Amino acid sequence: MAESALKQWIRYLDDKKRNIPAATAIEKMKTNKGGFANLIRTELRDNHAVRRTISIPKWMDEEAAAEALSL
Repeated sequence: MAESALKQWIRYLDDKKRNIPAATAIEKMKTNKGGFANLIRTELRDNHAVRRTISIPKWMDEEAAAEALSL
């Protein structure tokens, strides 16, 4: 859940054109008594599908159709 929250927060900042702060080194984190710091690692890729109209050679179209692939 922490990874998901981090991604959402960073995307929000990016959408609003705000600066995304640099990560803090875990050794420099200050915690309350009895608390702890934990590393959250995430990748920020945009995995949304993008529709493109392209031209392909006829032979490729025939092979894709024979394999029941959608291009």
